Amino acid sequence: MEPRSRRRLRRSPPPQNGAGDPDGDDRISALPDDMLLQVLVRLHCARAAARTGLLSRRWRGFWARLPGLTFRDIPAGDVKSALAHVARRTAVSLLEIRLMASTDGKLDGACAKSLLRTAARLSPEEIVFVLPQRLMIKRCRGVTMVLPRFHRATSIELDMRFLRIMSPPAGELPVLEMLSISGNIVDVGGLLNRCPRLRVLRIIFRGVDPTSLEAALSTLETAAALGLVVSRLGIEFEEFNRRFSVDGTRFASLLLAAARISPQELLFTNSFRRLFDADLVCFHRTTSIEMNLHKIRFTQLPAREFSMLERLALNGCTITDLVTMIIRSPRLRMLKVHSVSLEDVKVHSVSLEELELDFDRHMECRSIDIVTPLLKQLKLKVHGDTNLRVSISAPMVEKVSWCRTYTTLPLIFGFWWLQSLRLETTETYKHKDGVLINDEAGICSQLPCVQVLSMEISSYNPVGVVVDFAHEMEKILVANFSVFELHLNAKGHAFGAFLLGLLGMHRIRTNTQKLKVVMPGWFQMTQASQCLGDCPCDDPKDWRSQSISLTRLEEVEIINLRGGDHEIDFITSILGWAPMLTRMIIKLVYEIEQSEIGGCATTIYNTCLAYPSVNCSIYLSSGKKLSGPRS
Repeated sequence: MEPRSRRRLRRSPPPQNGAGDPDGDDRISALPDDMLLQVLVRLHCARAAARTGLLSRRWRGFWARLPGLTFRDIPAGDVKSALAHVARRTAVSLLEIRLMASTDGKLDGACAKSLLRTAARLSPEEIVFVLPQRLMIKRCRGVTMVLPRFHRATSIELDMRFLRIMSPPAGELPVLEMLSISGNIVDVGGLLNRCPRLRVLRIIFRGVDPTSLEAALSTLETAAALGLVVSRLGIEFEEFNRRFSVDGTRFASLLLAAARISPQELLFTNSFRRLFDADLVCFHRTTSIEMNLHKIRFTQLPAREFSMLERLALNGCTITDLVTMIIRSPRLRMLKVHSVSLEDVKVHSVSLEELELDFDRHMECRSIDIVTPLLKQLKLKVHGDTNLRVSISAPMVEKVSWCRTYTTLPLIFGFWWLQSLRLETTETYKHKDGVLINDEAGICSQLPCVQVLSMEISSYNPVGVVVDFAHEMEKILVANFSVFELHLNAKGHAFGAFLLGLLGMHRIRTNTQKLKVVMPGWFQMTQASQCLGDCPCDDPKDWRSQSISLTRLEEVEIINLRGGDHEIDFITSILGWAPMLTRMIIKLVYEIEQSEIGGCATTIYNTCLAYPSVNCSIYLSSGKKLSGPRS
């Protein structure tokens, strides 16, 4: 008979203090060590795993034996102290460190350098070391981050922001296959020579002087020709760095050098001091291009196609012939252009699925022509006159964001100033603590999306121009919105007659299921905004006796109600206009006099008594609910 293996699963000591009592027995802590480690692995967080030591002495220190250690948004000092508890003999497969932004100046270059050396002591198979994105790091020009020799690492992700990075002075990274490195990288050639098995490189140059950068790009071009896959190439300059500048000639040279490498993804970021024109070169193997280049205008396009390009994002820069660029990108699925400086925009594409256009506020858009049969997401932020021409054909669109602002001051219904018009697709609307809120994160994905129409309207402006509001509404792509939000700054004027006309419009009257009226939380009466006896805000005078049929309206929310007579009249009217109304929520303004609160609430509650199907709730600005006769 062969002897049994001497290997045994380590178990906890026998339970004490009522182990025989099923209510007091800690059965989880009695599991074998290997199983407890599997429990901690599933927490995906070293800090959360360490906190299990509060449950029982049995759990204390177990986290230090995890094969994968992840530290996210934790101060550098705490990470360094935690790593000191991990034994050298521990086989760490993954060490992920994403540091928290420092506000006290303790995270400087020297601290980051020391922590990286501590991480190297564990020799993980995969290392992720990322400094905070929002740089609170001291500018330590004398500190150079030397990449340690991670002799077991097959994958390294290192983001040092704008700190200098150098390759190991001696020895190799013998098994490294994937390297993602970002920072002020010194001697790329020396780094590649230390990585004999490197297959994939993701690299972002930050703050490297242009001359050294061109030499580095030349080195990468040679390595790519020998088989190295450059999956991402990024070039970023410090926004306020005056040690060197990149002019048009230098930019063209850098862009051409990047095109010769033809990475799978290209990121180029720089703020130029003056506007200049440039030629856009062809990236024939690149699938994603993102350019944050302020004051650049691409006036010439290459004759070749961007045959692999699927994603194009432009911020601050412009392609003057966007039509041709789209034609020469037959696989383009996502197009994002911020600070569009074109007066006439035409986007015709049979491949686009996502389109985002954000127009420059200093440029008046005159026309928009979009034909995209496969488009699913559309986001437009347009600044233009009331004669803006809009033609959009996107039969498969699912999510829409439309923001319309005006170069003039359009007046609607003769008195009111339309400041902006928005349409948004949101996941759902729900009530929380008596307030109707938009909650995209906390709702299960099965709930349907809804379209929200939102307007910002203010009282009369004497220099405004009267416009046809119905014509403005026709420019909105989606017609079947169900939520109507009105941000109304009446400045003391009566608004009941205006809302009668607005809600009576066919498109609003037949679609609105939820109405939300938001008035400003502060108010200061001025001579210009005082409502005089002959003010047209309350015209027609008989609006209280008129009726409209809001047959789909089910919920009403009014924020910052002051309790004025004309506001109470509107509440009374809308209760009669909406036969299907089931819920009304009112939040009183903060400035309302304490002595007026009770009378205001009582008046509204008593008015609602005539409509037993309506559940009315009134709240103070603090969130406290005021009791009513039926509560």
